[in-house]
Amino acid sequence: MSISIITPPASEPVSLAEAKLFLRVDHTAEDSLISTIIGAAREAVEHACGRALIQRRVRERLDIWRRDAVGGAVLGVGPVSNVAVVRLIAANGSESVIDPARYRLDGARDRPRLIFESGLPATMRAAGGVEIDYDAGLAATPETLPVGLRIAVLQVVATLYEARGGDAPLPTTAHALMRPHAPVRL
Repeated sequence: MSISIITPPASEPVSLAEAKLFLRVDHTAEDSLISTIIGAAREAVEHACGRALIQRRVRERLDIWRRDAVGGAVLGVGPVSNVAVVRLIAANGSESVIDPARYRLDGARDRPRLIFESGLPATMRAAGGVEIDYDAGLAATPETLPVGLRIAVLQVVATLYEARGGDAPLPTTAHALMRPHAPVRL
């Protein structure tokens, strides 16, 4: 399985101005550094809470259908709001698009999935035989993202900014702010 971003998030969950205010930075000398840290903080929060924060389009490549999908494909990034296309890729590289009428999205689940009504289509090659393009993310804009997640990003920004020369764990309060938004693990 591999996941690549086709269309990145339209913005970060917090702006440069918000991060600078949170850091109490009133100069522009480190704007580029702080912008980079914001992106790294978003990635850390997304990884820690298991969700994409701001919507983006991703392409997931599967070698085979996951056995735990029970009639479908478990998707790696969530929540999922839309499936753009599902393709089967043959050994010679030719593509076969699966008719959207053959599947439905169950994207609000902790583990979003595509459910195929008439059984799983056969993969056409051993590695990377399935490509799924879909839109994933909790919010379309930073303003509609839960406030706790935005604060968690700011706390991680502050930690990374202060610990530029060494290691620093994610703040405990950031974990607490992310916990309500993390998928339930069974």
